[in-house]
Amino acid sequence: MYAKVESGAITQYPYGLGHLKRDNPNVSFPKDILSTDGRDAYNVVEVAAVEKPSDATDVVTEGTPTLISGVWTQNWIVTPKTDAQKNEDVIKYRKSQYGKPEAQLEYITENGLDAWQTKVAEIKAANPKV
Repeated sequence: MYAKVESGAITQYPYGLGHLKRDNPNVSFPKDILSTDGRDAYNVVEVAAVEKPSDATDVVTEGTPTLISGVWTQNWIVTPKTDAQKNEDVIKYRKSQYGKPEAQLEYITENGLDAWQTKVAEIKAANPKV
């Protein structure tokens, strides 16, 4: 992962070989230019990867890398989910519990509509919206 830096700030991220060639159309670059010190002449820096947080209750997005102890480092922004996003998760989970339409019809055929409605009510009660 690479970024373009000007005046000590990230100006483009991510930044790759295609960007470098587009920014310098009259220069011929070897394919490995970004993995060598040659990238320094073009203000391209390597960005150290950081594992993405895996908290299912939050929204995690990638931010602009930050300079930490002289190393440009990947940055993750963690924000709480809105009620609407939480409800989307609940609905998605409920649908997975209901099963495919074919399975729902089979359940109704074998157990009756009242039994199906009871099962749906149980799933909804166990997984309420916000």
